[in-house]
Amino acid sequence: EIDRLTYVDVDADNNGPLAMDPSVTRIKSNFKKLHLEALSGYGDSNIYLSQLGIKTNKNGEYYFDQATFDRTYASNPEYFNALKDNNLSSNSATATATKSQFTTIPAGSYTVQSDSGQWKLGTTNLSRIDHNGGSRFTSLSYVGLVIETAETNPSSFKVYVGKSFSEKLSDFMAAITDTGSSVNAAKTAYTSTSTDISLKLKDLETREELITSRYTTQFGSMEQAMTQFNSTKSLLENFMESWKKQK
Repeated sequence: EIDRLTYVDVDADNNGPLAMDPSVTRIKSNFKKLHLEALSGYGDSNIYLSQLGIKTNKNGEYYFDQATFDRTYASNPEYFNALKDNNLSSNSATATATKSQFTTIPAGSYTVQSDSGQWKLGTTNLSRIDHNGGSRFTSLSYVGLVIETAETNPSSFKVYVGKSFSEKLSDFMAAITDTGSSVNAAKTAYTSTSTDISLKLKDLETREELITSRYTTQFGSMEQAMTQFNSTKSLLENFMESWKKQK
């Protein structure tokens, strides 16, 4: 649909209604990137849609590769969770991670460890308190994130934060319709331009009416003058003919 709207006809004048529109061109580019971007935070390895059998041909059209799908499903069926399920997990059997639905953490793999007495989640500082014989970690940077361990002083472990493809697609669509989006800005600009053109058309229509009225009046006067001239011409011709006869 985006291709249709942005189609550029180099041989004729059948361009799509949004051809060369920068905001839509940007959307098209970002949409294509979704297919190429890795789905991280589902383990130590990134996941790509092409591994799940979702691929594109040389024309940019999506197609399903059954053989690739079957191969991945047989060897790593958990990869398909990345299509629809967000992930928050740990590679440690004695550590759990939870967060509020309002807490946003960039997708990826984060190492939890003590750095000279300062606990960290990747490069982000964590606060630790004793909890149920173990530890509870929280972060001012990611309010709502809670990591609990059975040990008071655990060895380093990893926390995985994954954003599913469906979530990324949902965020992409939401960004398009957001009031601050480039599409909304383009819509406002087009509306303003359309209003300006409508006002100019009304001014031109008024001017057309005035010009038409003026030329109609002038033509009427000219027609009247020509009628009078023709009458005078006929009178003079008749007079000359009468004078010739008398002579």
